[in-house]
Amino acid sequence: MASLLLLAIGGVVIVFYLLSRFLTLPLDPQEPPLVRSKIPFIGHVIGLLRHGTKYYSDVANECKHPIFTLSVPRGKMYIVTSPALIAACDRRSKVVSFAPYVVEFGKRILAGSAHSVRLLSEDLLEEKGPHASLRSETMAAMHRSQAPGEHLDEMMRVTLRSSTGFIDSVTDGPAAGDASVPLFEWVRQFMTVAGTDAVYGEEKNPFRDPEVMVSFWAVDKDFAMLGLMVMPDVLAPKGSRGRKCFFRAFREYYATGGLETASYLIKARYEVNKKYGVSDEDIARFDLGVCTALLVNTVPAVGWTLCHAFSDRALLAELRHGIETVVFPEGKPDTTIPTTVTVNIKQVTEAMPLLESFVREVLRVQSNSASARFVLRDTVLNDGAGASYLVKKDSFLGMPSAPVHSNEAVWGPTAHVFDPTRFLPERQKDRKIPASAWRTFGGGNALCPGRHLALREIMSILVVMLLRCEIEPCEEKGRWKMPAKRHHISTSILTPVQDIQVRIRPREELKHLSWDFIWESGTRSDES
Repeated sequence: MASLLLLAIGGVVIVFYLLSRFLTLPLDPQEPPLVRSKIPFIGHVIGLLRHGTKYYSDVANECKHPIFTLSVPRGKMYIVTSPALIAACDRRSKVVSFAPYVVEFGKRILAGSAHSVRLLSEDLLEEKGPHASLRSETMAAMHRSQAPGEHLDEMMRVTLRSSTGFIDSVTDGPAAGDASVPLFEWVRQFMTVAGTDAVYGEEKNPFRDPEVMVSFWAVDKDFAMLGLMVMPDVLAPKGSRGRKCFFRAFREYYATGGLETASYLIKARYEVNKKYGVSDEDIARFDLGVCTALLVNTVPAVGWTLCHAFSDRALLAELRHGIETVVFPEGKPDTTIPTTVTVNIKQVTEAMPLLESFVREVLRVQSNSASARFVLRDTVLNDGAGASYLVKKDSFLGMPSAPVHSNEAVWGPTAHVFDPTRFLPERQKDRKIPASAWRTFGGGNALCPGRHLALREIMSILVVMLLRCEIEPCEEKGRWKMPAKRHHISTSILTPVQDIQVRIRPREELKHLSWDFIWESGTRSDES
């Protein structure tokens, strides 16, 4: 019996060996060095499914190469960890391209029609010009509608109105300070609605229906299995049902005039889609991509930001002092008479660079984006120091942020230390950080168009919570313990392995104040 088992094991090993030899593409001597997996043929695939984008970092830490090759069934993956080579990829963005990823996302996750996928696939190399296809014109509309200016300001006003209304219900309710909530789940609830209110309008936002919210996050959880396009109803039943619910809700949104009260972002996207003959059915499916971009990174980023701010007493005091200097230029009111304070958060964030520096540092240490690209033509990448590498057509190329974000050659000896002042303008004079070294929002022509909105949303919620609330863990005798991180294939910002139960209560010394949070240009914070 034992001998039969050994023969069977031997047979499996031989099969995998033969598969790895005949179904693995040959490596050119000029290509990046090959890193072999412990399990032939499918080892790297298993590693990615088990560990998400952390797998890239694990391999990079072991092999120490600035760029390396992973062999996968009938293909190759190039992983780039050198900022100089990442910059080279960004400069060759037409051939080291994000466009094929958009096409695959539209087909596998958004389940677009054959017609819409064909439209997304047009002019991948952008040989007809930068704005001559559905894909490129949609991206241009998204950048235009989320650039600093009136459209972004209006989205921020809605985000504030929606989110502060939810926070009011916790801090001013009958159980204020007594009830415990899971912090990241609590943030998810109000940021999902507030973030989508800002773009789809408060009146008809489909996410106002709790079933749609649950459905969306089910899709996010089952992202990898849905992407396989193999029996989704069986392998990813919750995600598959959630996706159908989402599509149904957004079809209804457009059919009932939701566009009338939508943001400029959604109207601009709709106009481009109609120009290219995209149906309302496919537009509803494309909106799953919009919501994925809006939520899956910003929501956990808010949670991590609150963790870092409230767990460090010295930092908490410094942030509050800076904010209150702007909000109360003549000092905090010592009266117990009910008073309404108007806080212009745009003014606060502009007057206090530490806020943005702190948030950027949170994103640096809590992100591991993959920056997925596909190589459309054989091309050579040069690091500017004499080394060059050939990357071959039809291969995947990833630029994971974690190895770059912890690179001491870029960030100095404190690369592994959380430093909220790292991104202050005066610090940048001493050590200029290249754009290719901070990858939370990607880079090149695939730089996230929503980066301005995301940063402003995170900073705004931080200001509101710092002014109004105390947050403390329910366990560990109120001591903070940063949760372990869960890595994903689909998202940049990590999520906690286990949520933190916290109590959220009003600040005692300011509990007599009522708050009016606004986002305006040229308006001072004041008391009334």
